Amino acid sequence: MELKVKIAVIIVAVVSIVSGLSLSANYIRRNRKISKGQSNKGQQEDPELPFFNLSTIASATDKFSFNNKLGQGGFGSVYRGALMDGQEIAVKRLSQNSGQGPNEFKNEVMLIAKLQRRIPV
Repeated sequence: MELKVKIAVIIVAVVSIVSGLSLSANYIRRNRKISKGQSNKGQQEDPELPFFNLSTIASATDKFSFNNKLGQGGFGSVYRGALMDGQEIAVKRLSQNSGQGPNEFKNEVMLIAKLQRRIPV
């Protein structure tokens, strides 16, 4: 074999091995992040923060009626609502066009909930 061909084969082999190792390391790192996030999931949620299903929220906001819209930000709209027990709520609805992902949205909602002033009943 000619020297140029041998060098080309060696370069292709080295690039292939390095690419394979890099992809493997990336795959392992991503799986570790996902499993770590799932194991900490219960620890991150505030037990005092109530969660509601979509049908309850849709009913409280009259199906996200324009009349109940309080405002809109870069990540979505905020709606006024009232639960069945009369408690007034504000609901932020993440826009599909938002650059914010579900985790960022959840973190923002958790932060807002912790900042709100809780009045004892």
